[in-house]
Amino acid sequence: MRQHRRFTGKAALLLVALLALTATACGSKEEKKAAAPGEQKEQVVLNMYMANTSDTTYMPEVNRRFEEENPGIRIELQTAPVDQFETVIKTKLASGDAPDIFTIFAGTKKDSLVKAGYLMDLSDQPWVARLTDTARETASKDGKVYGLPNRQNLIGVIYNKKIFNDLGIAVPTNWDEFLAASRKIKDSGVVPLGLGLKDQFVTQMIPYAMAPSAIYRDNPDFDKNMYAGTQQFTGSAWEQMMQDYMALNEKGFFNSDVLGTSNDQAMQMFASEKVAMTVTLHGRIAAIKEANPNLELGMFPLPYTKAGESVWVSSMPSLFGGVYAKTKHPEEAKKYMEFLTRPEIAQFYLSSVNSFPAFTDVTVDLDPALKEMEEALKVGSYYFLDAVWPNTVQLVMQQQIQSVFAGRPIPDMLKAMDKAFQDGASMQ
Repeated sequence: MRQHRRFTGKAALLLVALLALTATACGSKEEKKAAAPGEQKEQVVLNMYMANTSDTTYMPEVNRRFEEENPGIRIELQTAPVDQFETVIKTKLASGDAPDIFTIFAGTKKDSLVKAGYLMDLSDQPWVARLTDTARETASKDGKVYGLPNRQNLIGVIYNKKIFNDLGIAVPTNWDEFLAASRKIKDSGVVPLGLGLKDQFVTQMIPYAMAPSAIYRDNPDFDKNMYAGTQQFTGSAWEQMMQDYMALNEKGFFNSDVLGTSNDQAMQMFASEKVAMTVTLHGRIAAIKEANPNLELGMFPLPYTKAGESVWVSSMPSLFGGVYAKTKHPEEAKKYMEFLTRPEIAQFYLSSVNSFPAFTDVTVDLDPALKEMEEALKVGSYYFLDAVWPNTVQLVMQQQIQSVFAGRPIPDMLKAMDKAFQDGASMQ
C-alpha cells in the first residue's frame, strides 16, 4: 500500500506538470493565432484585364515597381487582343466575374459601361485636377470622371528616313506629293505602305488619318449633324476618302494580300526595311525600334489635302482603364491608379511608348521621330472618330472596310455605317 501511494504521488506530480505544460503550450498557440493577423496581413490580389495595346509593353515593369513598394498587394495581369477584348470584358461584367481594373476606351465607348453601373466614379481622386482639359473630357460622363487618362495618341505616317533620303524624297505636304512619293518608292523596289487588314482595328487607321483634314477642319459640326439626322456618311466626304483609300491598293502601294496580313507582320516588314511607310498609331515607333534599333524613323501627318491647305491630325487622349464599381478592393485599386499618375512613373511609361502626356505637370523627352507631329498638333486636330460616334459604328465600319477590300461596293459600306449610326444614336 505504501508503495502504491508513493507511485500515485509521483504520478500526480507528473500529471500536474504535464497539464501545466499543455496549458502553457495551448496558451502560446492561442496567442500566436491571435497575433498572426497583425504580424502578416493576407496579400490582396488585384486582377487586371487589359487590351493588348502598346500599354502592355510597359505594364510588367510598372507592376513590379508597385508591388515592390506595396508588398501587401499583388497584380495579376491578363491581356487579350483588341479585337476580342470588348466582347470578353462585356461578358465578364455581365456575369459578375469582372476584374478589379480593366481597359476602357475614351469618349462614347465607355458610356454604356457607366450607364450599366460597372465603373467606379473617380472624380474625387487627387490626380484628376492635374489632367489636361481634353484628357478630362474624354474620361468624363455627365461631369464625373470614370477612367484614368495616361497619354495622348496620334495617328500619322511613320516612315524610314534612310529610304526617303536615298531616293531624294521630301516629306509630302499634300495628297499629290504623297502619291508621287509612293510611286517613287514603289519604282525603287520597296513597298511604299505596310498594311495588315487581317486585324480589324487596322482598317480604320487611314480613314481616321484622312478625316480631320477632309471633314472636320472645315465642318466641325459633322458628327453633331449626324446625331441630328441632317447628315449621313452616304454622300459625304467619306465616299471620296474610301475611293482614295482603295486607289492606294489598286496602284500597288500596299504590300500584297493585305487581308491575309496581320498588323504584326506589317510591322515586321517595316522593321526589316521592306516597307517605307505605315499609317498607324505613333506608339508603334517603340516596337519598331525594338525590332530594329538601327532604323532612323520620322513621322508626319497624313497630308490628305490639296496644295496650300492645312493638314489636321487625328489625335486622342487615351484611357489606361477604369475600376470595377463592385471591386472587393476599392482602396487598393485606387492606390494603384494613383501610383500610375506619379510624374516619375508617368515619365517612365510615356518614354517607353513615346507618347504625349495627359497631365499638365508631366514633361517627356519625345523621340526625335515625333518632333514633326508635335508641330503638326499645333495646326489642328480632331478626335479618333469612335470616341464621338455611337459605339455601334466602329465594328461595322471595320468589317465593311474589310469587305470593300474583298470587292464590296463603297456605297453599300456607307449605307451600313449610316444604319449603325442611326441604331446607336437611338439607344443613347
